[in-house]
Amino acid sequence: MSDEQVKKGRGCFFYGCLTLVVIVLLGIVGLVLGVRYALNKAVQQYTETQPMVIPKVQASSLEVTNLQERVKVFKGALSAGTAVEPLVLNEREINVLITGTPDTLPLKNHVYIAVQGDQLKGQVSVPLEKLKDWSMFRGRYLNGAASIKASLENGVLIVTLQSLQVKGVELPPHILTQLKSQNLAKDLYNDPNAAEFMRKLDRLEVKDGRVTVTAKAGK
Repeated sequence: MSDEQVKKGRGCFFYGCLTLVVIVLLGIVGLVLGVRYALNKAVQQYTETQPMVIPKVQASSLEVTNLQERVKVFKGALSAGTAVEPLVLNEREINVLITGTPDTLPLKNHVYIAVQGDQLKGQVSVPLEKLKDWSMFRGRYLNGAASIKASLENGVLIVTLQSLQVKGVELPPHILTQLKSQNLAKDLYNDPNAAEFMRKLDRLEVKDGRVTVTAKAGK
């Protein structure tokens, strides 16, 4: 696998594993706002005119560099198929990477990931005018929060929704029930590079405020 392919896989990893809350919420927008006759009503019901305040993480350039180096070493070992210690990230480290890593820089100031017990909980505030060139989205924000459970076994990432709020309220039960029954990470495997990257991982565990990613044993 080329370095460019690994880079793409790493990007999918961060977006897919650590910021899947964003994908979930944007998927809801597509579901709700995609019905043309209800478009204006849905925009008013599920979006706001002001962004939600997202917690900010301050980090020195040295801290960012050290974190990026840890990820680089882990990625390099995956690419080479050599043994490497698990990559362990706490809540602060995840958010430092989101704000300081080129792959996830577009999420800066728009998402915050909390690690609570065995769940990832995210706060998201997305300016919708960046998503669609529709006048009704101008000046509107998708503000929401969600919690998910994530695990990986035998190269298969499983992410399930636990709760979801938009504009401070739970979405309709029929939408939540449908989402909770799905593996929200399944589309990652439509990208061959991402699928190959995921197959090199042995486990992903969210536990005790940390996310631990374990590579398959080197051959």
